[in-house]
Amino acid sequence: MAYLNAYLGPCPGFGWQGGPVFNTRIVSLQNGRERRNANWAQPRHRYTAPFLNISRDAYREIKRMFLLCRGQLHAFRFRDELDYRAEDEPFGNGDGSTVEFQLAKMSEDDGIQYLRNVYALTGTPVVMVNGSPVSATFDMDRGLVVFDSAPANGSLLSWTGEFDIWVRFEQDELPASLDNPDATNLSITLIEVAPPQEGS
Repeated sequence: MAYLNAYLGPCPGFGWQGGPVFNTRIVSLQNGRERRNANWAQPRHRYTAPFLNISRDAYREIKRMFLLCRGQLHAFRFRDELDYRAEDEPFGNGDGSTVEFQLAKMSEDDGIQYLRNVYALTGTPVVMVNGSPVSATFDMDRGLVVFDSAPANGSLLSWTGEFDIWVRFEQDELPASLDNPDATNLSITLIEVAPPQEGS
């Protein structure tokens, strides 16, 4: 499987819908309670988009991407327009020896925290230790930051930047229908995949 640093060309406009999907195993007990266990530590985002009355040129661009990806085989970048930016987002704490960290976004409420890992970075992220920008290098595909020197024990690590999601087509067939001579209607589904492995 390859990871293409490319985007699906045409703007989807109206109709994009989707978001994070978890996988939970639920067992109903005789006393009416439930036993719930998470099968996944991280969600997989899923998006469905109808491309309505697009031009034939726009359809050919979608088809080009579909052919490059060979259907479900290869992954590419997708920007979730509702969630693609981190602003002074905490992602961990220094321990005085670790230099490599996974960037993430935090959700917190009622004492419960959840860190969503972030991959497919864009632009130039800024990382901070206790609110002060510091020098670091990034693995843009896997969302990793490597500090020039290990952040001090207990220091708060945060970052600002933008990111995409690695996705693939959820189908191996690209159906299309012609409603009139100048337009086609098409529906596609994209599903999030794990980032590239190191060295791939």
